Amino acid sequence: MSSEHSSGPTENEEPRRTPGLKRIMFFTSSEYGQANVILAVAYELLLRRKYDIHIVSFEPLKNRIRELNKMTSSEDPDPARFHAVPIISPMEAVRRQGNIGPYPAGVRGALKTYRTTLPAIATAWDGSEYMAGYEWCLERIHSINPNIIVIDPLFSIGLEACKTAIRNYVVLSPNTFQDILRKQQPFFRQLCRYPAVSSGFPYPVPWSLVPANIYLKISIVFVLLTSPKMKELMRFRKSQNLPALPPVFNTWQMENHYLVPSIPETDFPCQIKDNVYPCGPILLPVPSVAEADAELEAWLGRNPTVLINLGSHIRMDNEMIKEFAVALKVLLDRHQDIQILWKLKTSGGLSLPSTKNEDKRQNDSAIKPKKESYTDTFDPTSLDAVSTEIQASRVNITEWMSVDPLAVLQSGHIICSVHHGGSNSFHEALSVGIPQIILPCWLDTFEFANRVEYLGIGVYGSRTAAPRVDAWEFSRALMRVLGEGEEGEDMRRRAKELATLCGGYGGRKRAAERVVEILEGL
Repeated sequence: MSSEHSSGPTENEEPRRTPGLKRIMFFTSSEYGQANVILAVAYELLLRRKYDIHIVSFEPLKNRIRELNKMTSSEDPDPARFHAVPIISPMEAVRRQGNIGPYPAGVRGALKTYRTTLPAIATAWDGSEYMAGYEWCLERIHSINPNIIVIDPLFSIGLEACKTAIRNYVVLSPNTFQDILRKQQPFFRQLCRYPAVSSGFPYPVPWSLVPANIYLKISIVFVLLTSPKMKELMRFRKSQNLPALPPVFNTWQMENHYLVPSIPETDFPCQIKDNVYPCGPILLPVPSVAEADAELEAWLGRNPTVLINLGSHIRMDNEMIKEFAVALKVLLDRHQDIQILWKLKTSGGLSLPSTKNEDKRQNDSAIKPKKESYTDTFDPTSLDAVSTEIQASRVNITEWMSVDPLAVLQSGHIICSVHHGGSNSFHEALSVGIPQIILPCWLDTFEFANRVEYLGIGVYGSRTAAPRVDAWEFSRALMRVLGEGEEGEDMRRRAKELATLCGGYGGRKRAAERVVEILEGL
């Protein structure tokens, strides 16, 4: 590959080093939710001016590294050296797989996820791409020769390279204890207490759903081992003298260290290993709304605001927008002092299957499909239910925010965060102490929806309709969280309590200090 693929050194070029400084090498996916914790810790270490920082990722992260360098500007115009892996990013690789979901919660939807989504994610790169990325990462480890490696747990080619190079590493995860330690929990708890992936079952799994949960736990192993894509992957890996499965299938290892934004009080009960360290939300500092967009700050200051942000990967069709609009109308009619800031994505990304919950079903009831209604053309009439409120500027709709969503949450004007259940969104809202409504779409987002209910800080707002939304159910969730009754008060109080607890852990500063401790102890 030519050097145009990287702002760092080319394949045959000796990486720049700062004499006398210890080298820290970060590996991260380029997706926003995965990269944020890596960038936050890199930022903290860059401020110390004591380390030679190298960040390995994919081309889409290049601009964010430039922004990071501006934030930590010093005499060195390029304090964090970026190295772009010369293959497409994981998200780009997944998108080209075609329709891989998302699917509803429950037994049938989870089985579809196991058969389609998980194999597609695991085999997103073809064999030649994987080997090219893996060998490139291995060469970078040898050429940079870092004193310590900090890695995203989903960065499979980097993990593989670390193992081949016989390098211990620090896993810096954006997720919870559960994602790292699921296989290290007592067998009964794994099987009967923790919900199966994509099931949407609550924690602890009700006894009535334990048989279904066990069935799904067995099914995921069977499906993955018998999937044609997984069989092909294992054959390829064997031909390359690699272990049968990529290292992401067995994240926790005794010899390594793990840093997570969870704390015991914000996760499901879990036996935590000594090499897994709770840090509290690991967040990159962002400019305030007042600094970045004075007009938005003035609008936010008018009334208490509900922030709706379903992430950058999921797009809404007109049918789903209508459901949202109707639900918001119910809230706005009941609470005249509330306004809505809605990040509405109607193009690109992943589309949701067009299924309406024609019957109010429980977790694994059958879903009755309706004709696909998504088109690439946004129909403004889908917002008719709130047209008056849009004209009155009580509903502010934008496809792209002018400021970071975290800055909006930190503005002091947000009273509820409505999001898709990504770990990053969960921990951002957690850090500022506001209730959450989660509208999950796949994989671990269902767990986060149940987690906010378990913690008493929010509501799973689409339990009967996920991955889509039902107006009646969503409006009821809004009224529960924002109501003046005891339930809403309890959520607001509990959210503030957990924010205080999280703040005491230190977040990115604690994570950076732990990296330094491990580095100095080598």
